[in-house]
Amino acid sequence: MGVLDEFIGKAFYYTVDGPVTFIRDFVEKQQNRHPSYYYHRQFRRVAPVEDCNVDDYVCLFEAEMQYKRDRLVEQEIIIILQERLGECSTREGPNAKFACKPLLEEYEIAADNFETKYGDLGAGSSAIRCMMKQKNRLLNERRRSKETAQ
Repeated sequence: MGVLDEFIGKAFYYTVDGPVTFIRDFVEKQQNRHPSYYYHRQFRRVAPVEDCNVDDYVCLFEAEMQYKRDRLVEQEIIIILQERLGECSTREGPNAKFACKPLLEEYEIAADNFETKYGDLGAGSSAIRCMMKQKNRLLNERRRSKETAQ
């Protein structure tokens, strides 16, 4: 059986393993010559909408696109934190209330900040509406602080 095993092993090597290894090595050499980079696309930061002139439509458009990108990024952060919190509670089981407390606090802070900035704006919100909401919130806080000071 030793000769037969050796024959079957060599036959397998020369018919299956050899060509597959040759092709894989060839493909790896081609990929090493032309590496492809997978990075997130990075946009330059543009001026916020409050720095744009009323008649500067290009600046307003860029600020609007920046606002939409920022909102999408913050939504994804909230989704990732929700997933991590769910994984932690599943992993920890009955001890999740204590073991996942730092993660829950981080999620609550991020969700509160997102709600403060983007809440009540709706799906068709714009950078100008968000800026006005922020301005109104700051004015209300200033009024409350003056009222409490008196």
